[in-house]
Amino acid sequence: MQKRILLTLLAALLLAFSGTLSSFAQEKKVVRVGFASVSWDTQLPIRVAKARGFFKSQGLSVEHVFIRGGATVLAAMVSGDLDFADMGAQAPIRARSQGLNIYIIGVWRDKVTYALVGDKNTRTIADLRGKVIGTTGPGSLSEFVVRTFLKRNQMDPDKDVTLRAVGGTAVRTAALENRLIAAAPFTAGETVELLRKGFPLIINLAEALDIPHTVIAARGNSLDRYPETTKRFLKGAIMGLQFVKRNKQEAIKTGFEAGLTGNPDMVSRAYNLYAPAYTSDLSIPRKGIQAMIEEDIRTGVIDGTMTVEKVVQEEILKKAQEELR
Repeated sequence: MQKRILLTLLAALLLAFSGTLSSFAQEKKVVRVGFASVSWDTQLPIRVAKARGFFKSQGLSVEHVFIRGGATVLAAMVSGDLDFADMGAQAPIRARSQGLNIYIIGVWRDKVTYALVGDKNTRTIADLRGKVIGTTGPGSLSEFVVRTFLKRNQMDPDKDVTLRAVGGTAVRTAALENRLIAAAPFTAGETVELLRKGFPLIINLAEALDIPHTVIAARGNSLDRYPETTKRFLKGAIMGLQFVKRNKQEAIKTGFEAGLTGNPDMVSRAYNLYAPAYTSDLSIPRKGIQAMIEEDIRTGVIDGTMTVEKVVQEEILKKAQEELR
């Protein structure tokens, strides 16, 4: 009788052990992460995490791949060419609304890394009333950001100002310099250059507007198949992010050593603008995601059935955060 019990226990242990080995064998040691931007604010946390060995400490080798255009990054994610991707929060929301199996699993920046820069006669929020504000285009993040900011400052974006779709950075800059617009949102690096030319900073939205700017996205089937890999990747990313937030000079030095380029003084000044937007541990701001969903529903980009729960999966992130504590 005792022998039979021992054999039964041994069989159970072997089964559990083989299951653990099978699960471990399915995990990945090399992961590919896609980016559509090579700007410092986008690249710095992951480059620091690689260079400082934070991913290596989690048993991972990370390849970060630049792919021109957010739509191309999304396509590479859907096709399985990427394990994770850095993208604007609008992309996975809209992808989920179209039935694609893409989820937000973490957030790099829970505030927008735009600054609102005025012409030389538009220096304050109050000065914006009755003026023309340039945006990238209809339905763009920059337009949504400006609309949301104006509403939170008791202005009607459809009545108190004129929003004009101007185009990319060079066109918005030229329009501002030629006073075709009174203000426009610009990234941190662009803002530093405009401030150097004497244009006034109306407000740094990285300190004022809690709308998520960039997120980490992954395929649902990948999360199901590689939960341990995902957790390890998120842990390495959190460590890189926290290093960047706490060690400005060392982070910038590491960024240069890891291949990022730029004028050191301009890079340092830009850091001061975008760093407040970084999350402390990739936590997902559900209210900010909800605000983006509501705006896309309002404009008809997605249907009214979309919810935060349909696009956010944070169970693995919570495990990563807990283990790091």
